[in-house]
Amino acid sequence: MTKLKLSLIAVAAASGFLMSNGAFASDGAPLGCRTGDPLHIRGDAPAAISYDVYSQLYPLSAKRLALFEEAGTVKRLPEGLDVCEIADDGVTDPSAVLVRGPHDRMAWWVSADHVAPKAASDGND
Repeated sequence: MTKLKLSLIAVAAASGFLMSNGAFASDGAPLGCRTGDPLHIRGDAPAAISYDVYSQLYPLSAKRLALFEEAGTVKRLPEGLDVCEIADDGVTDPSAVLVRGPHDRMAWWVSADHVAPKAASDGND
């Protein structure tokens, strides 16, 4: 019985790992933006959980980025990820864009330099 429990735990853990790593896969994931524009992430973009964290992140440095990633307030959105812009983000800063990925429940602040319109990037994949 103990081996069975351990096996089930290992399978569940592996499934969770695969699900968390696959959450940002853009292949086969319908984007379906309800509001806002479909965008494409250019380069690996550091993404902040709030505008306050985003504003503290810049100017970007490796040390600052590592500290925020360790704290869990910043993660990297991978190159090529299709995202939806949240049209009414409530912030007037043109350098910051609030986006949500196809399977992500949380919105993330990214630099405008790291996004491109989805239609413009389709032929460059």
